[in-house]
Amino acid sequence: MDINLDELETTIDEIDDTNVQLTSAELIEMMEEVWLNEKFAPEILPNKQEIVDCVLGQLAFMEENLATLPCSDFKKGIHQLEVDRIRYLVTSYLRHRLEKIETYVFHTLKQEEQRTERDEESYLTEAEQEFAVKYRQGLEQHFENVMNFHPGLPFEDWKNQLIVPNTKSFVFLKAKSRVEGVVVDGGRDDDSKLVDLNLGSQLIISYNSVADLVKKGEVRLI
Repeated sequence: MDINLDELETTIDEIDDTNVQLTSAELIEMMEEVWLNEKFAPEILPNKQEIVDCVLGQLAFMEENLATLPCSDFKKGIHQLEVDRIRYLVTSYLRHRLEKIETYVFHTLKQEEQRTERDEESYLTEAEQEFAVKYRQGLEQHFENVMNFHPGLPFEDWKNQLIVPNTKSFVFLKAKSRVEGVVVDGGRDDDSKLVDLNLGSQLIISYNSVADLVKKGEVRLI
């Protein structure tokens, strides 16, 4: 049985609740984009669980079809490589998110609490939120145990010095559409300027200048 990746269609629900029919190739391209954005963005981005779920469903379908191919079919190895590549995209994407949660757990949970207060959509999935809370509790317990050996040290001081992502770091991006009036942060209040991004244009820029554009999908990190 031959597997044609371009023939498989997958449906995902976009944020506006409309159904969009995507081919397999289009879905994988979206997965590659969210993976690269998460990989290169210094902060954790809004989760794309709907895309991950669709890709995992597609992987299960592809693996079922691969199981029906005879081992003597040389195309089975080629398709297996594609399955492994797609699985790597998903696992690497999830791993990058977990690494950011672990590194910036106190900052991340504080940001999530503020989004909840503003009635904004959460960046973390329920599973990530649960992991972050347990990880924070583990860190607090660890430092409490360590501080017991040094009773003269103030226990709460380490909590007041949060590790936060460096949003002023530079990223390499590609514009997916024309974007006008991007404020380029020059590092000083009087050293900023406006630039226009044309479709397909590429440039290096500070992340905080384009963070909202990345989250809106108007540019992609590369």
